[in-house]
Amino acid sequence: MSDDHPLPAAGPDPVALKLAGERLADAVDPSIGLNALRIEDLPIIARWLERPHVMRWWGDPEEELAQIAAHLVESNIAPFLACEGSRPIGYMHVYHANPDSYWAAHQLPRQTFGIDLFLGETDVIGRGMGTRLIKLVLRRLLALPETARVQVDPAPANAAAIRAYEKAGFQRRGPIDTPDGAALYMTIDRES
Repeated sequence: MSDDHPLPAAGPDPVALKLAGERLADAVDPSIGLNALRIEDLPIIARWLERPHVMRWWGDPEEELAQIAAHLVESNIAPFLACEGSRPIGYMHVYHANPDSYWAAHQLPRQTFGIDLFLGETDVIGRGMGTRLIKLVLRRLLALPETARVQVDPAPANAAAIRAYEKAGFQRRGPIDTPDGAALYMTIDRES
């Protein structure tokens, strides 16, 4: 893996800063968007985290909510409320992988970013909404010249998530063990 994308000097990550506090939307798919998560959004996130289809992959709702709330003030994570029109339907965050203690032990290209998401509203599942939201954030991340790689690490048994990531262009790289358990490492690398 290449290491020819130097990190900036000390300070918060430039991509997280560019994404934090923004609404991500574009003309390619104008009916969806990602709104910067606010503290007022946490009650809906809490409700979604208690739904069986979310809890299956995200774990204990109280622990997950505490982590998501912490993302509101972390400089290397940009959390979002996913919306269809003005209706909240799910959660996504973008994180800078390089400074993360787990990912720092891996040979990642400089400026590797990851995404995590879930759809909270059951009526949008199976409609391609996850793929559409993933493509939206990829269009934004890959438009930034400092982005070398975007990665995801779904659970190997989460077939729906893996399909959504593959439809968005992610390639399977192989199994890995993460702090959250076994995962399938998938990436999109910037073309050199």
